[in-house]
Amino acid sequence: MAAKWTGHAMRRSEAMADPDFKREFDRAREKIRSLDVAYVEIGNPLVLHVFEPYAALELDTGECNTFDTH
Repeated sequence: MAAKWTGHAMRRSEAMADPDFKREFDRAREKIRSLDVAYVEIGNPLVLHVFEPYAALELDTGECNTFDTH
C-alpha cells in the first residue's frame, strides 16, 4: 500500500530509511490494523476457485486482489 501511495522504486531497505516512505508505511500499517477479519472455510477447491473472485467483486477489493497470472 505504501509503495503504491508513494510510487517509489527503491529496495526495501532504502524505502524504510526514507522518511516519506516510512510515514506512508506506518499509515498503511495502522489502516491494516484497523480492519476486521473474517474467513470462510471452503473444502472444495473448485468452489474456492469461484468464490474468491466473487468475494473480491462483492467486497470491492479489486485494488488488492487482481487475480493476474504470476
